Parts: sequence; C-alpha cells; structure tokens
Amino acid sequence: MSELGSLVGEMIAQATKGTSIIKASVVTPPPNLTIEFDGQVIPSKQIYCSNYLLPHYHRDYKIDGIIDEIEIDVSNYNYDNTTSDTMGHGIPKLKGSGKYKGSGTYKSHKDIWFEDTLKKGDEVLVVVLGVYYVVVTKIVKMPSGAIEGV
Repeated sequence: MSELGSLVGEMIAQATKGTSIIKASVVTPPPNLTIEFDGQVIPSKQIYCSNYLLPHYHRDYKIDGIIDEIEIDVSNYNYDNTTSDTMGHGIPKLKGSGKYKGSGTYKSHKDIWFEDTLKKGDEVLVVVLGVYYVVVTKIVKMPSGAIEGV
C-alpha cells in the first residue's frame, strides 16, 4: 500500500475510533424512547433520535408537476346561474352530463405532518458516540419485513 493510502487509512481509523454502528430494538416508543442492544436497555437520557422518526414531524412542501391525464365523469350537472351579462340579460341555466378530459400543469404547497413514529419492536440503526446512542433510521430485514416502495 502506498504511503498516502496508509495515511488515509490511519486518519479514518482515528476518526472512527470509539464509534460503533449497531442494530437495536425499540423497547419504548417516543417521546420516552428506550432501545435495547445486546440485552441492555438504553435510557432516554442517553439517546438522540433523528427528528423525522418522532411523532408530529413537520415539513413544508412545494410541488410543481404535470397532470398527464385527468378525466371527470359528470353523471348529472345542474347549475342555476343568478347573474346576468352586461346588457342585463339573464344567463341561461346550465344542464348536462358527460366527461371532461384534459391535461396540464399544477402547483401545490402547504405543510405536511408525519404522525407515524417508531413502535415497540422496530429495529433501528444506531451510532454509538461515547455514552450516547444516536438513532439514525429505522431498518427492516430483507425480504421478509420489507414493503415494496417503503
């Protein structure tokens, strides 16, 4: 191995010294999260948790998109318009049925609240930093516990 390769290897070893990545199980879900690893229950005061795993996780969102196809089937439409045109003539009552088809673009924005959270028995990936345990993400064993697209 080159001198540079050895130096980089040493730097990585020093940077990760005392840091472990473990798999743990949720014993008590948030807000008083406890996890179990190797038969030992880790108390909440020693746990940090990724905020997206907590209940009531909030994000603002903005979506710009394309509507490839839309079809609205109107089985019965009946609208009695009470306005008139500029000449004072009444606008006739609208009646009909049929389908509206089209395509186009849309924009949407708002906020989204994620209410799902960790549950008892969930498996989590944890980084151990000294006396603290950082719950990074929920994990599942492939393929038995995995759901397509999740």
